[in-house]
Amino acid sequence: MGEGAIVGKRTQRRRRLTRRAFLQSAGAATAAAAAGSVLAAFAGGTPAAAAAVPKPRAGARIRLLQWNSFVRAADNELRRQAKEFGDANGLVVEIETVSGDQLQPRTVAAVAAGDGPDIIQMQYGWPHLYTSSTVNVDNEVAYLMQRLGKVHPVNEAYCKVGGHWRAIPYTQVPNAWSYRTDLFQKAGVTSFPKTWDELIVAGKKVADATGKPIAQTVGHAYGDSLTMWNPVLWGFGGQEVDKDGKTVVINSSETEAALRWAIRAQQNGIKWFPEWLDPDNNQAYHADRISATLNGPSIYIREVIEFKHFDQVTNNAPMPSGPKGSFTLNLIMNHAVMSWSKEQETAKAFLLSLMEKGNYSKWLKAARGYNHGPFEGLYDDPVWHYDLKLRAYRNVVIDSQGRPIGEWPGWPAAPSKQTSQSQTQFVVADMFAKAVATGDTKAAMNDAEAKLKAIFGAP
Repeated sequence: MGEGAIVGKRTQRRRRLTRRAFLQSAGAATAAAAAGSVLAAFAGGTPAAAAAVPKPRAGARIRLLQWNSFVRAADNELRRQAKEFGDANGLVVEIETVSGDQLQPRTVAAVAAGDGPDIIQMQYGWPHLYTSSTVNVDNEVAYLMQRLGKVHPVNEAYCKVGGHWRAIPYTQVPNAWSYRTDLFQKAGVTSFPKTWDELIVAGKKVADATGKPIAQTVGHAYGDSLTMWNPVLWGFGGQEVDKDGKTVVINSSETEAALRWAIRAQQNGIKWFPEWLDPDNNQAYHADRISATLNGPSIYIREVIEFKHFDQVTNNAPMPSGPKGSFTLNLIMNHAVMSWSKEQETAKAFLLSLMEKGNYSKWLKAARGYNHGPFEGLYDDPVWHYDLKLRAYRNVVIDSQGRPIGEWPGWPAAPSKQTSQSQTQFVVADMFAKAVATGDTKAAMNDAEAKLKAIFGAP
């Protein structure tokens, strides 16, 4: 599964601080000593003898920039907790949310200016892109690991740069398929396909019988496009780069097989939309225009709590398999404290408050299964027992034995500045888009190869 993907036995749960004590940062000396020992075990370094738990400063004002959740109640709960933390410590926490598409340019602008929010939410491997603009949070992550256990290896791979934590693990938005059971049954399809080839067969049947195709973006959707086309590539054995993180290997028979699969799927009634961004497949599903799509849990959740049109006939399923197996890429968010912040200790303390188990569970409950926790002690949250239809989403983060699973852009190479650049430039998605638009797999691979060589050959 790549570096850091082998996970040992479940760590013993530790006694956590009470919420009030946590908010007021009491017991710092005891917690610091424990955090230091965990840092030595997980980061491989020798911790300082007396690292201090961050203490919020009364009178401080900090700002967190992150995306708008597709489940509004989750953002409302975040703002409630920010106010609670501020009131308890005599300070102000401002929460600014923007669309996921706006988050990248806003982050780039802040980094270029060397000024902006105290905390920025990092998508995927952004800590590898903006390392020098983030602060070291080894102590804070160790503090959380002592209470919540190991970090999910994909969050760890994104957050850890050069052996040090540059972001605090926050969440995974699992991606699976939401589909209309009534439309599938009308077409004689009794369950969601288990393989990519079976998806083509089902797609033709459903499109012919109902006129409502299986559909997905092949455009620049930061969530749905990346989480679709990277797993398709891997499922046929294709890779962007070798495990060494340097050798570009995209131009291969395995990649060509993946591209030809996408072309065949389109020829058999499955629709790929290059213009779709992340909200578009949600809107198409709720408007009764499509029968299935890959997405976060928001389609199903919003049907249940808001639209109530297709909630009874919507089910969810994990990613199909290719000849080389089944692979998963989830949309992952982590929080970085920025180097220009004048209130770094307060920012760190607030992020620890968000990750305190009681607070985090309240946020997960508000999100209704849209988010999954990044620490071992958060995996079995009660939210996953409310609605069994959501288990497909849990099952793309951890397997049936509770072991973490998942890959990242650039896999099997470890995340790096280069793999993150490929992700933000949509190299893989653009390759598939070109192939399905033209039918020319060789030209699509050659174009992707040239882009990747420019990225991985740069200093």
